[in-house]
Amino acid sequence: MPRKPYDPLAVIPSPDAIRQRLTETLTLAERLRILLELADRLRLPVATADRLPAPTPEAKGCGRG
Repeated sequence: MPRKPYDPLAVIPSPDAIRQRLTETLTLAERLRILLELADRLRLPVATADRLPAPTPEAKGCGRG
């Protein structure tokens, strides 16, 4: 027996139910964005301290002035 195609407009949920699902979806999207950013950073080449440029005396926080 063939299944009837899903129609999200066949039964419209209450506005509160929609708001709750939207909040959950946005929370999940934010977590996935953070996870994606972390995954991208983990795949970047590693820069060790010996490859970083030396700080200049004019740089903030160098303890002078």
